[in-house]
Amino acid sequence: MTGAFTGDPAVKAELLDRLTTHAANGTLRFGVTAWDGQGGTPLGVSTQGGDVADYAARFGYPLALAGLLDPMTAYAAPDRAVDTALAWVTAVDVGADLSAVPERIVHDLLEAMEADRLAAAYHAELRQLYRAEMSGTPPTRRDWADLRNRIAQATEEEPPTSDVRTALTACVTACWPLATSSSVLPTLFSVWFRDVNRRPDPEFCDASRELAYAKLDEIYQETQPLRDTGQSVDIPALFRTRDPTLAAAFEGQLARSNARYRARAQTVPDLVLAHLASPGA
Repeated sequence: MTGAFTGDPAVKAELLDRLTTHAANGTLRFGVTAWDGQGGTPLGVSTQGGDVADYAARFGYPLALAGLLDPMTAYAAPDRAVDTALAWVTAVDVGADLSAVPERIVHDLLEAMEADRLAAAYHAELRQLYRAEMSGTPPTRRDWADLRNRIAQATEEEPPTSDVRTALTACVTACWPLATSSSVLPTLFSVWFRDVNRRPDPEFCDASRELAYAKLDEIYQETQPLRDTGQSVDIPALFRTRDPTLAAAFEGQLARSNARYRARAQTVPDLVLAHLASPGA
């Protein structure tokens, strides 16, 4: 095994130079993976294409990690995105073995959603599959599918707002072989982001939420004929006109919810980069 950058300092230096040049030229962008021949996202400019498997093969990052590069830099605060893209490279030693990093990130997220406590049995089985995958005798596709199906069934049996359901959802999302999937980590991060708003908003009770949704549905139904003819209808403006107090409270809770989501997403770079810097910890 040659490890990160295939064990070649020149590969790391060339990759870092490419990213630095695009950042200086304003052609390093963030978001959905892209490469237009002149610039693009970190994955796009690194491979001059955007194929995750190509990135993994060329630079020695596990496939699951390679699939996290563009989402991770997109999660970063705008003023940190470039530094995050560069740190993805600078934090990793030439030849470092990053094979255990994806599972460690999964472990952090499952613990954050209390899967180790609230879905202990399934969490333990999942960890066993990960350990087997690392051992050189990987589980079969049926092994993964059987556990995933059992967790999915248990999830459906839990109430929608149950903490246990959230933990089970995290487990079923993570129940894929990391060695061959490039989407497990971004998808699991998305579950963790949504979890930030699981607790009720103390400033906007359930009764107010039900009233707000009922009012919005009423406005939506009333304006359907207009929208059917292609006319533009400003539903939020109508809501504010009809019930200013309720509309303001509803929009306030949406703003708080979005702020919590963004704040959690912006912690992703530090979490990932810490693992990259100490892959054997």
